[in-house]
Amino acid sequence: MATREQAIAAVAARLTTQCPTATVERARRAPVDTDTERLPRLVVTAVDWQADNTVEPLVIHNTLSLAVTGYAKARTDVLAEQALGTLHALVVAALSGWTPSVDGLGDLVDEGADFLLIDAEDSKTPAGEFTARFSMLVLAPMGA
Repeated sequence: MATREQAIAAVAARLTTQCPTATVERARRAPVDTDTERLPRLVVTAVDWQADNTVEPLVIHNTLSLAVTGYAKARTDVLAEQALGTLHALVVAALSGWTPSVDGLGDLVDEGADFLLIDAEDSKTPAGEFTARFSMLVLAPMGA
């Protein structure tokens, strides 16, 4: 049976292998300190779990929405923005259209991203972050 946890774990594992220079974390609540922590960094968070009412007999349909927040830094603002774009491209290449090898999990769908350069008063080093959004269908047999 495919579960929410298996889906999130599969996404984190995929990012770890496909983005080897980045530190990958799950469900982090503390803010990332771009001055002291190792970057690039990716944080995977499940943000929504919704029942899909397109009924198929004896199968439960849910849609899992995930956010991948990426952090990068560089020597200048322009280089930080470029590093952020490169990291985002790696995430999209790793996840968009990919189907985890767990029964019941569908393809990941890219749903866009937001980008932000971190204000100079909040980071001594030129740095930025993006939040990329993805969703996937999760199917499970009724009663499982």
